[in-house]
Amino acid sequence: MIFNLTQPVLDSAPKFTYTGTYEYIDDGAGNWRIKFLTSGVFTPLKDMTIDAFLVGGGAGGGNGILANAAPGGGSGYTTTVNSVQLTANTEYSIVVGAGGTATNNGGTSTAFEATANGGRSGSGSASSAKGGNGGSGGGGRDGEGGVDGANGGGVNGGTGQGTTTREFGESTGDLYATGGGGSDSSTAEESGAPNTGDGGSGSRTVKAGEGGSGIVVIRKHKEAAA
Repeated sequence: MIFNLTQPVLDSAPKFTYTGTYEYIDDGAGNWRIKFLTSGVFTPLKDMTIDAFLVGGGAGGGNGILANAAPGGGSGYTTTVNSVQLTANTEYSIVVGAGGTATNNGGTSTAFEATANGGRSGSGSASSAKGGNGGSGGGGRDGEGGVDGANGGGVNGGTGQGTTTREFGESTGDLYATGGGGSDSSTAEESGAPNTGDGGSGSRTVKAGEGGSGIVVIRKHKEAAA
């Protein structure tokens, strides 16, 4: 169940205020998540212990000149921190990294003293095009963007972080942070969707895609499986 409300209405929901936009998700059995979609200030109204997952903004894709090709932007990096103690009536600043415009890096996401850097834009053009580094690498001029922490495809694909970009680093978590494809890939000129951290794809002209903004997600602390 997802609630787009200013305050959750379920008795089992955590009590808090937030000055930005968010989604509250009831995962059942007393478990919940909050997805912060824009920057703001989070204030819990009682002490709580949480896990937090951060995604930086994706980088924009590269622009080609005339018939030259261009690479894809790297996705935002991801970070997970567990067992964070929050104190009632204390303000916690949350910054959701912006997606990068064409040829520009993505913004950094920060929350609860954790940081997830934005993806890096690709460089060069034609035979020298190199996908941007990021959580998942941007594709080289003829390559698809990396997925789930992998390097970008094609010639000179960007370097991914080498670990999963799924929510909370878990195999069943929502997938974020896919790299942008090169200008000769199947996703040429596409932009990353908001709150995905995806990289923008390259273009042979000046129509390169923009990176998707990042996201910050918290949940009721979950004990690690034995």
